[in-house]
Amino acid sequence: MVDQKLKKYVSDNQSKVVEEISRLVAQPSVSARHYGIKECARLVSTMIKEIGGKSRILEIEGSAPLVYGEVKSSRSSKTILLYNHYDVQPEEPLELWKSPPFKPEIRRGRLYGRGVSDDKGEFVARLKLIEAYVKVYGEPPCNVKFAVEGEEETGSNGFGRYIKENSKLFQCDASLWEYGHVSGDGRPVVSLGGKGTLYVEYSLKSLKQDAHSANAAILTSAPWRMVHLLALIKDKKERILIPGWYDGIEEFSNSDLRIIDVSPFDKKSFQEAYGTGAFIDEDSTDRELSVTLQSRPTANIAGLWAGYTGEGMKTVLPSEIHCKMDFRLAIGQNPKGLFKKLRQFLDENGYDDVKLQVLDSEPGSRTSSDDPWARAAVGAGESIYGKKSIIELCSPGTSPMHVIQNEYSAPVISIGVSPPDALLHAPNENIRLDLLEKGMLWIAETVEDYLAGEKKKSNVSRV
Repeated sequence: MVDQKLKKYVSDNQSKVVEEISRLVAQPSVSARHYGIKECARLVSTMIKEIGGKSRILEIEGSAPLVYGEVKSSRSSKTILLYNHYDVQPEEPLELWKSPPFKPEIRRGRLYGRGVSDDKGEFVARLKLIEAYVKVYGEPPCNVKFAVEGEEETGSNGFGRYIKENSKLFQCDASLWEYGHVSGDGRPVVSLGGKGTLYVEYSLKSLKQDAHSANAAILTSAPWRMVHLLALIKDKKERILIPGWYDGIEEFSNSDLRIIDVSPFDKKSFQEAYGTGAFIDEDSTDRELSVTLQSRPTANIAGLWAGYTGEGMKTVLPSEIHCKMDFRLAIGQNPKGLFKKLRQFLDENGYDDVKLQVLDSEPGSRTSSDDPWARAAVGAGESIYGKKSIIELCSPGTSPMHVIQNEYSAPVISIGVSPPDALLHAPNENIRLDLLEKGMLWIAETVEDYLAGEKKKSNVSRV
């Protein structure tokens, strides 16, 4: 349980939290363009040192720098690893921003700027919480480590190597992942994991050069071949038709389904964000939508381009076409094995000439809802917010949680300070200032309750 001294310090210093978020957001760090990455890594390292921690910047060839930090404690031998990222999405389209993306601005109780929620605000909230412990007690309740990477938004390609090559450095007992939020009705959401991903690009060339569209009667069309290819991948009911695609999936247990029953799907928020009629199956119940979102593999066309797309008309038969597709993978699916199945599927259906490139791949992973780390977060959320926590068994998104779980057998969860309408990856990304304090205290109480439980368990085992 968090005591009043810490609560008061956190409350009295909220303006400094906002100032530090703004400071970090003002430093651009767009990994897709390698813009401001090294400068932001240095700033993150400096900010860790400023709260009394130790920090250094790790580098491996071909990857963005990863910032390591630590604040040691004599109060517990346990170590919590805080994972965040300092890179952000591209800011375009600029014309839709109401204020410059890298000049943070407060409007109507929200702070706006690129990365203010994803993920700089989350990182700073954790950083300033640790500072609060240092200021009030001289040290945090346990050892704290930071792993702050600079290419999460482009696939975290180097994160696994950083951990493997510095395994002892990042050793931990439990980990708090990058992001967390509350629901539309103000309930804390505890996320226990995330889906995997296989992101590929198809390239298909049928002619050595573009042709006049009058010749379409006799010449092959790359775009039409791609359309026919894509139509083979899944049916109208969204089932993926590649043989063996669903092998190995870990189905939700009865206890998992009971958790979903008491953690309702926020259909209204989806409809407000994307419009009515946006669901594939409008007749699905909230429960069915929740199960589908957390457990069903997807095959999404992320981008498709060929020929002339400018203003007016050009009668052209394109010689080539490209398509980017992301497959979201359920827990238990192996991205490397699925890539082989996809390649074989294309070959067997007459598309052996299609070039297929992997742009990103990650297996999914999740922590059991019965794990003490997860239970501590659920209970702490209810204590701080005064509302029953929502347990998200598996986020529909992807991040490299599996790296920490596999390397250290450590439980990983996500809780944090962001609102449900933070507009991640979109113009006018924001964070609600009134959620910062509660989110910080939620993290504090989670850690303290977890440590109390582990201490109690250790005392019982010694008896």
